[in-house]
Amino acid sequence: MTRLTRRDFTSLNECTRDLYAHLDVQTLSRHILAVLRRVVPAEYVSYNEVDLHTSRAMVAVELSTVSFLPEEEHTFASYLHEHPLIDYHRRTRDGWAVKLSDFLTPDQFHRLALYNEVYRRRRVEFQMAITLPAPASLVIGIAFNRSQRDFSERDRCCLNVLRPHLHQVTENAAAFTQVQQDTARLRQELEALGSGVIVLESCGRARILTEQIRQWLTAYFGGPPRQTGTLPEALQCWVRQQQALLAQDDGVPSPRVPLVVERQGKRLSVRLVTDTAGQYSLVLQEQRTARSASALQALGLSQRQAEVLFWVAQGKTNAEIGTILHLSNHTVRKHLERIYPKLGVENRIAATHRALEVLGLPDA
Repeated sequence: MTRLTRRDFTSLNECTRDLYAHLDVQTLSRHILAVLRRVVPAEYVSYNEVDLHTSRAMVAVELSTVSFLPEEEHTFASYLHEHPLIDYHRRTRDGWAVKLSDFLTPDQFHRLALYNEVYRRRRVEFQMAITLPAPASLVIGIAFNRSQRDFSERDRCCLNVLRPHLHQVTENAAAFTQVQQDTARLRQELEALGSGVIVLESCGRARILTEQIRQWLTAYFGGPPRQTGTLPEALQCWVRQQQALLAQDDGVPSPRVPLVVERQGKRLSVRLVTDTAGQYSLVLQEQRTARSASALQALGLSQRQAEVLFWVAQGKTNAEIGTILHLSNHTVRKHLERIYPKLGVENRIAATHRALEVLGLPDA
C-alpha cells in the first residue's frame, strides 16, 4: 500500500486551498490543470470533454505553448475507440486514476493508430487520467502526459485524494457564477424600474455600487464618493441618524421616514431597511416629479393629444380642457377617441392610469 509523506500532505493541502479559492468558471479548467501539475509533475496536463454519442472531443491544455488545433481534436476524436482509458471509463464509470500502462505495454501502445496519429507527435509515451462525474454520454477527464517515465503509485494516490475536491470545486464555481448572474439580472431589472439596492457593511460602507446607483449618488448628493464603497457624507449622516433611532430602546420607535431629495424634475427616495439578521440595506427609488405634458408623447401621441391627456390625468372635464387649450368640447372628445387606441385602453379612467404611470405620479 502506497504511503504519502508529510511533504506530500503539505503539497496536497496547499493544492486544495488553491482549488477552492478560484471561482471563475471561465478560467477554472486551466487553473485546475496548473495547480494539479504542481502535485503530479508532467510535461503538460489536459482537460478533455468527450461526447461518446457523437465522438466529438474538446481538449484544453494548461500551457499556452501546447495547444490543440481544431483539426487535431478531430483526429483525436477519430481514434477514441482505441483509447484504453476512455474505453475503461465508458464500461465501468470508474473515475479514479488509471494509467496507460495498466492496460497496454509500450509496444502495444505504439501499434495503435491513436499513438501514431496523435500521441507520437506530442511525444506522449505515458499517461495517467482521472474522470469527473458527468452525464452517461459524456466523459470529462484530466490527463497527465509524460515522455520519459511512467507515473508512480504515489502520483496515482495523490490524484485519487484530490478527485472528490475537483468535483466539488467545479460545482462551487458553477453555483457561484449562477448567483452572480442572477444578482446582476436582478439589479438590471430593478434599475429598469428606477430602483436599486445598496447592501451596507457593518462599517457603513457599500458592498457593491452599480453604475446606475453611482449616477444617482452623484446627481442627488453633489458628487461621487471619494473612496470606493464610501457613501456621500450627507447620506452617511442620514444613515447614522436612522440607525441611532432604531437602536433606541425607550419605547416604540418612530416610523421610518425615507430621505427624499429632488433635482431637476425628479425625486430620489432612500429607505433604510433591515433583515432578521440585522443586515442594513438602502432601497433607492427614482421618480419623475415634473408634470409635463411632453412626457406623454413617449406613448406615441402628438403634442396636442399629449396636452389633452395631461389635463385628463389632472381630473379636468372636457369643458375645462377645452377652456385651457382653447378647443371645443367636440375637438377634445375627438382627441380622446384617437388617444384610447394608441394607449390600448377603452375609457377615460384607464387612460388616466396610463398617463399617471408615465408621469410618475401617484394614482389617486
